[in-house]
Amino acid sequence: MNFAVGYKPLLGDLNTMDNLEKQLICPICLEMFTKPVVILPCQHNLCRKCANDVFQASNPLWLSRGSTTVSSGGRFRCPSCRHEVILDRHGVYGLQRNLLVENIIDIYKQESSRPIHTKMEQQLMCEEHGEEKINIYCLTCETPTCSMCKVFGAHKDCEVAPLQNVYQQQKTELSDGIAMLVAGNDRIQAMISRLEEICKTIEDNGRQQKKLLCRKFDALCSVLEERKKELLLCITREQDEKLGHVRALCRQHGDHLEGAAKLVETCIQSMEEQQMAAFLQASLILVLNIF
Repeated sequence: MNFAVGYKPLLGDLNTMDNLEKQLICPICLEMFTKPVVILPCQHNLCRKCANDVFQASNPLWLSRGSTTVSSGGRFRCPSCRHEVILDRHGVYGLQRNLLVENIIDIYKQESSRPIHTKMEQQLMCEEHGEEKINIYCLTCETPTCSMCKVFGAHKDCEVAPLQNVYQQQKTELSDGIAMLVAGNDRIQAMISRLEEICKTIEDNGRQQKKLLCRKFDALCSVLEERKKELLLCITREQDEKLGHVRALCRQHGDHLEGAAKLVETCIQSMEEQQMAAFLQASLILVLNIF
């Protein structure tokens, strides 16, 4: 940079005025607050025009104040602290004016003998040409310089413009950029909030589906348990019937076996009979019992 500090006012007065001036700078346009000044719920201040620009950028569908259609209001975020500002149907015109700040600005302007930033501009001097002030801007090199640099110095073949014009242009562009960034942040924040709501909805739906599935499976298990009991009872009943039949057959055949064994024993005893007449008489009865 080809400039140097060449002006040194009284530090006490300069610091006081500079500190006061910093408190009176709008965070959107980076200029001193212009009337009317509105105060946000978070206690930060904005020019009404800047507040309206941010509000309009965050609520592009919101109707202007002059429209005959009633709007439902909108919201935007404070550029200083990101606190959400909710407005009614009056928009930024429903915000309260900060008369204290406006009065301080009036007093400041009365006490200051130079326009805003004059003291800083007086301190910028060209390093190459001593007493020459920085008063033009080299568009080719994109740097502030002095008139002597343009006529005789390194910037004599460059395209230049008045420093004030470039200053105002860049300030306007930066202010517009800040408003766009703030509006973009608001839209992103709204999108994040919407996504968080969707996540909550998904979680709630998941919990409800799990409960529903558990209830259905419990009901199904109950039906299966009842059916299990019925089938077990049916099997038990059929098992008892078959066991009773088979056991009856066992008893019947056991009795027959016992009778046959006794008959065999009797036949063996008859075989020992020596008397033919007695043998024949007994054997006829035995044969009839056997066959």
